[in-house]
Amino acid sequence: MPTELSATTLTADRIVRLTDQLAALPHLRPDPRTNALFGELVRTVLAAPDRQAPDILAHPEVEERKDVVRDLSARGETALEHTWAERIATASDPASVLDEFPYLDNYHRLTALEVRLLTHSGGAPTSVAVLGCGPLPLSTVGYAEALGCPVVGLDRDPVAVALARRVTTRIGTPRVRFEQADAADVDLAAHDAVVLAALVGETSSAKAAVLARMADSMRPGAMLLARSARGLRTLLYPPVDLRAMSGFEVLEVVHPTDDVVNSVVVARRLG
Repeated sequence: MPTELSATTLTADRIVRLTDQLAALPHLRPDPRTNALFGELVRTVLAAPDRQAPDILAHPEVEERKDVVRDLSARGETALEHTWAERIATASDPASVLDEFPYLDNYHRLTALEVRLLTHSGGAPTSVAVLGCGPLPLSTVGYAEALGCPVVGLDRDPVAVALARRVTTRIGTPRVRFEQADAADVDLAAHDAVVLAALVGETSSAKAAVLARMADSMRPGAMLLARSARGLRTLLYPPVDLRAMSGFEVLEVVHPTDDVVNSVVVARRLG
């Protein structure tokens, strides 16, 4: 039976090995090798008990790779979404291809949780903006279907916006539109709920700066739903620093304990 210390060391060593192997790949587009490495990395992160997270994150070799792990995860997720968006947009049967997307159930469960939290805290919104919708806008579509209101997906990448439009045209999603916009300067006053995607803001400080600009742009009383992370899962996504949410009243924070990686922060823009 391994001791707590040896289990922590084994997990840290595995994260280091997987990080270095991913960093050595010629690309991060989906293929058997890339998928296997990312899959093992995510399973390793999710399997570690919360009590071990501080020691694993403090491990010298893990600590020096924190930014690298998060960058690889972000670029890998972006490449995954681009690849699947292209497949769906060009398929003869786009709905069937969408059903094959390996993380479809995770998106459905996370979006369903967020809709419940949003409506419980602020009532049903009449207009939603999603910052960082990405090229495969499954959450944006999920909000529109669950809430029955107009939803606009915003992304600073014009290629992602174009792909999102093609995907939703092919799968026939109503009440959704997409625009190119940067979180730094977008006007959010027309919406009574705004979602901040997990990959907007590469670090906690960058995410705090985005939230400060959002507070200036959102109208008083509007709801904010921000995807975050905690513990070892912060290796995959930057966390939201609740202490840096000036201008917002934090109403609820939920940390899933299953294979849904992201935490969810629900807040209200103060008047």
